[in-house]
Amino acid sequence: MVVITCIDVTGRYFFSTPLIGAHEMITLAMGIMIFLGMPLVTSAREHLTVDIMGGFLGPRGRRAQQIIANTVAGLTFILFAYLLWFHGIGLAEDLMITQDFEIEQAPFAFLMAAMCFLTIFVFLDHVGRDLTGKGPDYSKPAGGRGNS
Repeated sequence: MVVITCIDVTGRYFFSTPLIGAHEMITLAMGIMIFLGMPLVTSAREHLTVDIMGGFLGPRGRRAQQIIANTVAGLTFILFAYLLWFHGIGLAEDLMITQDFEIEQAPFAFLMAAMCFLTIFVFLDHVGRDLTGKGPDYSKPAGGRGNS
């Protein structure tokens, strides 16, 4: 993506000839990269977080906090998956394609929805592990829960 952007910017500003389809390629690649990475990042518990209450809570409180956060996130991803799936159906029905390369858009929406569905199962796994005590060790400070 960086190379495509550099070629596009160089062509646009120095030669008045932008790279055809650069915006399209970057947009599709960014969507694919984000949604394919979502289940992996969620599985590793590596999301960026702002932990305001963690310092005031004990291990049981931090575990409860994670159960609630993962449950809310899982429910949110149910909504994302639902909306993306039906957006994909709409794109498929309307035969929507990209402007420059005429790539069908529906498969990208379906891929994103599938990755959201997979992420839901990861959140459910985290909630199940935390409920059974098989999750991370919450007795350590918030910064010390990395993958070891």
